Amino acid sequence: MTRRPERIATALVTGAGGGLGLETAVLLAAAGFRVAAGLRDVSRSDALLERARQAGVAERIMPLQMDVTDAGQIRAAVEAAESAFGGIGALVNNAGFAAGGYTEAIPAEVWRRQFDVNLFGAVETVRAVLPGMRRRGSGLIVQVGSVSGRIGMPGFAAYNASKFALAGWSEALRHELRPLGIGVVLVEFGSYRTGIWNKGLTDLPEDTPADYLPQYRRMLDLARHSAERAPDPRLAAEHIVRIVRGRGRPRRFQHPAGAGVRLGFAARALLPWTLWEWALGLVMDRKDE
Repeated sequence: MTRRPERIATALVTGAGGGLGLETAVLLAAAGFRVAAGLRDVSRSDALLERARQAGVAERIMPLQMDVTDAGQIRAAVEAAESAFGGIGALVNNAGFAAGGYTEAIPAEVWRRQFDVNLFGAVETVRAVLPGMRRRGSGLIVQVGSVSGRIGMPGFAAYNASKFALAGWSEALRHELRPLGIGVVLVEFGSYRTGIWNKGLTDLPEDTPADYLPQYRRMLDLARHSAERAPDPRLAAEHIVRIVRGRGRPRRFQHPAGAGVRLGFAARALLPWTLWEWALGLVMDRKDE
């Protein structure tokens, strides 16, 4: 009789210092997982540990220094987690930020940092956990994507590009790892109250041509308004935890979640381009009363 690969109830969550990452780490611990929580600055883990204490799961969470733009820190964090827990059963690639601006004016260093965090950091983290998952013949990688990985919007060029790239790589990765018993899923979230839109979208580069400003102000207003009405990030975290707790490899690759996301994807896929562009233009040009 063939022995089934051992499922290890441990998880590594990147970007666990706040928002979705913090909620996911605490909920996974509450679900019985031992959680390695990667933070860009481990000295700022107070909020995470306080939430964990309130939930009675602080002993199941291990904060780790893990700036995903530093390959050395990634490898050290994964080694520490594997040493402490005996292996990593699930990876939640959550670390990310959104840089706002227009292609003509976004500095090259901002483009690079957007990809360093949202794409290359995820790639390096996957590369670090895969040897252990391959040895055990099991594992799950949850890539935290976005509606912005399928629908492009003005003023979000760099962020859109990084999330489109994440989606394409994740699809290829799923095919690579499927024969090895390792699952890959892409969660595509809409707006949740995570604070991501306050980190990089508030200020345009100073040399942004004035021609772009009216449209950008409208887009920023829409993003802020959407974030104010958005659901609690705990709901998004619960979605991730349900995926991680599932048995075996998830049958579905893409997991859209959030208010209006499925409808938006359907409209983008089914409407002729001219009609989609016209409808998007109406939204962007509409003036609030």
